[in-house]
Amino acid sequence: MAAPPAPVFDPAVLEARDQEAKALKNEGKEIRANADQQLEVDTWNCYSKILVNRCIDQARDRRYQEREKARALEAQAAVIDREVRERRLINQLANPPEELRQPNPPAGSIKKAIDEGKTVKQVEQERKIRDAEQSATPLKSDAEIQAASAERDRKAAEKRAKREAAEQQRAAEKAAYEAQQAIKNQKP
Repeated sequence: MAAPPAPVFDPAVLEARDQEAKALKNEGKEIRANADQQLEVDTWNCYSKILVNRCIDQARDRRYQEREKARALEAQAAVIDREVRERRLINQLANPPEELRQPNPPAGSIKKAIDEGKTVKQVEQERKIRDAEQSATPLKSDAEIQAASAERDRKAAEKRAKREAAEQQRAAEKAAYEAQQAIKNQKP
């Protein structure tokens, strides 16, 4: 088995980017949770004011603005996640295109390589299948196929004959039983 090709993208850098995305997601969740909690507090405090509905609307607006910040962070995290996933897939390709080894690959080249390329695992499976097909026993000749077919037909005929014999025996036993019952019923 050949050694796997060197990764196109540094796994340590990918892991760091993945951690960055997770941190952004967590920060977004925290901002959302704080915004929701602050809305509850502000709503409760609004009931002590004269313009209650205006106060509640302002609290909701503040929550909306905070949630928008969280959404922006989560969107940025999703972009990083997608980038990391794509680059990890590229690292799994058996023969990644050379254009991807450049510092800034051309737009769309990563997606194209993922769609068209084969992973190391797929190449290995194809090689195993090819080897198995090549080492498989040769195809049977026509005479062997006919002999196997005749044997299969002979076995099927034997089964059919046994089944018919068993059905005839059951019919004979049933007729004998019915005759015996008829005799029994005739006696007073």
